[in-house]
Order: sequence, then structure tokens, then C-alpha cells
Amino acid sequence: MGDLNDPFMRNQNSAVQARTKAQNRSNVLQLKQMGQSHPTGLTPNLLKLFEPRPPLEFLPPPEKRKLPSYTGMAQYVSQFAEPGDPEYAPPKPEVELPSQKRERIHKLRLEKGVEKAAEDLLKYDPSNDPMASGDPYKTLFVARLNYETSESKIKREFEAYGPIKQVCISERSLTGLVTALSHVLFAICVILLLEISEFIRTTISFESRTRAAFKLPCFAFI
Repeated sequence: MGDLNDPFMRNQNSAVQARTKAQNRSNVLQLKQMGQSHPTGLTPNLLKLFEPRPPLEFLPPPEKRKLPSYTGMAQYVSQFAEPGDPEYAPPKPEVELPSQKRERIHKLRLEKGVEKAAEDLLKYDPSNDPMASGDPYKTLFVARLNYETSESKIKREFEAYGPIKQVCISERSLTGLVTALSHVLFAICVILLLEISEFIRTTISFESRTRAAFKLPCFAFI
């Protein structure tokens, strides 16, 4: 067996391990004592954070001072408002109900519409209309059209009544969207074409987005 006194054969960390074990035992005992000393098991450093503040300093109650005695108010009764005075019963503020507001706005819109119609009537000159496309006696108006109906389909449907010069679908001037009204300009007088009846009824077929065929009833009138 080797010599235990040989420094190469002896464990050099044995003393360090012994000191570490003893320190751990002392720490465990200290923690046990601390846990037994306080029910929460907190360390003294943490317990200082939860210590209550010192009590407030005692001060004697303030002395009661003498207040002025109650006096009458008979001298002010003559200044009170009486029936008939504007301050006695002020008028109730007029509140506009939602129905009254809608009616007022409706009347304002009607008045503005009447004024605008009167102004447009003064400016109306059918003889100098730049948007006029031809003779009104040769023009046929078609109503209740679908928005997807094209001018070519209208022309193909009404070519049976006579030669057509122009087909135009009306558009809104402000939004540019198409309307359900169009006019067809014939080469001959429409009255001769519609001498049997004042209006004719026809159907114009079109294809919707679902590719399904529909028949749309529309009315044509002079």
C-alpha cells in the first residue's frame, strides 16, 4: 500500500470538503432556529421590511371657539321672487324631438328641391341642349332595364321594329353609374311603329354573374 504521508497519495480536497460540510450543517441549523423563532420562517432582514410604522404623535383636541349666533332673515323676504316675476317660473327650454327634427329636415330638403327645380326650369332650353341626340319623335324610351344589360342587346331586340341610329343607356352625372333607363333613336317616326298600342312590352335576356339566363320584363314608351 502507498504511504499516506506522501503528498501525491493524499487527497488535497479533503480538508475543503470537510469545511464545506460543516458550514452546510451550521446553515441548516441556523435556518431551523430562524424558522422556529418566527412562524413565517422569514429572515430578520425580511422581517424588518414588514415592521409597523411608529404610532402617531398624540395631539390634544382643538379648542371649541365661539361661533356667531343664528340671526333671522326677515329683512330678505322682500327680495324673494313672487308669482308673476320672470325669475319665479322661468320658461322651459324648447327641446326638439327626433320626429320633429326629421320633419324639419324633410321640409328643408323639399324647399331646396323646389328652389333647384325652379332654377333648372329657367335654365332649361331644349332647343340648345348639348346632350340631345336627335329627333324626340323618333326616340323610344325603355324603362326597368337591368344594370347588366348592354346597348348591343337592346339594339338587337328593337331592330325588329325598324332601323336604329343610336342606342344610349342613361348614366348619373354625379356618380357615373348606369340607370335602368335607356333611349333608342330610330331612323323613322316611332308613332308609325307603335300605332297599335301606346306602349309595347318585351323581354331582354341577359346573363348574370352566375351564368344563369334570365328574362327581364321592360317597358318601352314614347
